[in-house]
Amino acid sequence: MKTSFFSKLSIITLAVISFASCQNKGPYFTVEGKIANADTTMLYLERRSLNETTIIDSVKLDADGNFKFKEPALGYPEFYLLRMDKQSINLAIDSIETITVHASKPTFASEYTIEGSEGSVKIKDIVFAQNKLSRTVSDLRKQFESKGISQDQYVVEIQKALDEYKTKAKDLILSDSKSLASYFALFQKVDGYLIFDPYDKNDLVAFRAVATVWDLYKSKSPRAEHLKTFTLTTLAELKQMASQEETMKKLENTAAADHSVFYNITLPDINNKEVSLSSLKGKVVILDFTAYQTDFSPAHNILINNVYSKNKGNVEVYQVSFDTDIHAWKNAATNLPWVCVRDSKLLNSEWLAKFNIQGFPTTYLLNKNGEIVKRILSTDNLASEVQKLL
Repeated sequence: MKTSFFSKLSIITLAVISFASCQNKGPYFTVEGKIANADTTMLYLERRSLNETTIIDSVKLDADGNFKFKEPALGYPEFYLLRMDKQSINLAIDSIETITVHASKPTFASEYTIEGSEGSVKIKDIVFAQNKLSRTVSDLRKQFESKGISQDQYVVEIQKALDEYKTKAKDLILSDSKSLASYFALFQKVDGYLIFDPYDKNDLVAFRAVATVWDLYKSKSPRAEHLKTFTLTTLAELKQMASQEETMKKLENTAAADHSVFYNITLPDINNKEVSLSSLKGKVVILDFTAYQTDFSPAHNILINNVYSKNKGNVEVYQVSFDTDIHAWKNAATNLPWVCVRDSKLLNSEWLAKFNIQGFPTTYLLNKNGEIVKRILSTDNLASEVQKLL
């Protein structure tokens, strides 16, 4: 049987359409639901990758508030956001699930329900726990700054709040390490700092657990490689810190005369007057290497000032700045009540090598004989360590 040109053309066209349809078919995930009281409001679906958050779709809600987003699955788990104005709902997308979200515009991020994604439900619990911790920390800071509570009370209550969050998060992490919710819980922050401290051996257990499981089961995810690198780097740094502690122990046994000569610093203050570290001998000294033009500096100096003020007359601070802007350094140092000096050699300073300074701030304690007795770690309580030397 002969086939006409038009029949052939029809067959070819159908084949092309069929091929195109097959090409367009693929794994998708769906996010749908209803947002009450949101008429004419824009709703955005955003992807949260390691390095950026990107808008991938949006819809202008009508009076009914119904919405539906259908997007290609990535082939590995990832975080997404439903965002309305400045409110966001975190979502965990593992594969091709259909997630249903119901909320109301006024309480979009605080009173919502999620179905179809156990990971997203768990993340909701973590978000609420992190929000509670942030509010508690903020309230305690205000009480402390207004002298409503003592420093000891402040430290104790902060630790209680941290432990409450960590207990909840660790239960999740250790029971389901390969979930997106576990990864999410691990990297939550308060005031820009990780709640789980990777340099704390108890917290490091959680990082290692998630890193190991993700490397085995979610190796396609960029987050798996990131977490593996992050954890291995931390372990290497902890090993180096242990070595530094060993070095400090050896220094304790060094003859006092040689010790004081080798480590005595003499640098100019804001009036260009040379001030030596040895001139403070007879008092406990907080030797601090820092840079005022950093985000951590204000909070770090508040911590030092709390200890300095409480022990005024018995404790001195010798603070060495490595700020590149001399005028900014002088402006900041003028308002500080202790010895402030600056090393103009900056990263070429001999003190970086002698004191094994890998980053700022780096803090040491000297006893009344001018001997270095301790390098302050992130897990140490400065006030407690100073008290041991008084």
